[in-house]
Amino acid sequence: MTHGPTLIQLRAFIAAAEAGSFGQAANALGLAPSSVSESVHALEQLRGEPLFRRSPRGITLTAAGERALPHARLAVQHSEDFTLALNGNGAALAGTLRVAAYRSLGVHLLPPVLSLLRRRHPHLRVQILDGTSGEGGEHLIEDGRADVAFTELTAHTSLFTLPVVEDQHVVVLPKRRLSRSLTWVDFQAQPLLLFPAHHACNAELHRHLHTFLTPDTVVEEVAEDEVMLSMVEHGLGWAVLPHLAALPLRQSLMTQPLPVPLARTLGVAIQPGRAGLPHTRAFLDALRMYRTTPEFGRLQKFLSE
Repeated sequence: MTHGPTLIQLRAFIAAAEAGSFGQAANALGLAPSSVSESVHALEQLRGEPLFRRSPRGITLTAAGERALPHARLAVQHSEDFTLALNGNGAALAGTLRVAAYRSLGVHLLPPVLSLLRRRHPHLRVQILDGTSGEGGEHLIEDGRADVAFTELTAHTSLFTLPVVEDQHVVVLPKRRLSRSLTWVDFQAQPLLLFPAHHACNAELHRHLHTFLTPDTVVEEVAEDEVMLSMVEHGLGWAVLPHLAALPLRQSLMTQPLPVPLARTLGVAIQPGRAGLPHTRAFLDALRMYRTTPEFGRLQKFLSE
């Protein structure tokens, strides 16, 4: 009889892929490096195909390893979910909740939710993951790297979603008196500062602007919002970014709406079937509680102005 991979082997494979070496993976798992290496070798023997390329500089995934990694993460996640579901009947929550979030969400929306969560479940550890780079928070959910994504919700998704707030994109420019609304012609007079297009969370804004901007409009991509706002302060261009990412707005700057508005819906995304697990349900309960607070009401009002 052919036996499938064990959870120990899958955890060793995942840790090695994330660490880039068997030694660092062993440290993360609290095992000997030989144990991690042997577990990975056993997986490779199952299909007779290497999962890693080995070199003196470390290990990197082969094409087979790249294909297998998301499934390994989900297999381990399902095993852990089974235990969580069995222990969810009134048991005190412990372990780790992995939350992916954009920086602006991590600054303005996530901390008050986590504060409420900690009050109710002080032994539940929260790990914050960067949901900005690459394919975004939803992708981290889909391949099992995150339990919850605080992210921009898309129209077409297979995930369970809970909308939280609408956030308009705005133009940030030096403070001055304006006698009229901005037009697309105004954008030609100075460079336009945008977050990088290769990040999934910024792609829709780039598509929107390219629909209306003239070909001679100068666009510069800047990864950090604080750098972008400093450049605007020093007359190096106008920035277009989500309103939430511009907060707190510097005294020397002002915001204006885009000539053709573009909003993003911010909310929570979770794998279908996982919203009822104890740790994700606790997070959703804390989020719903935060949405009833005056603090959230003030933020919602500010973003709608």
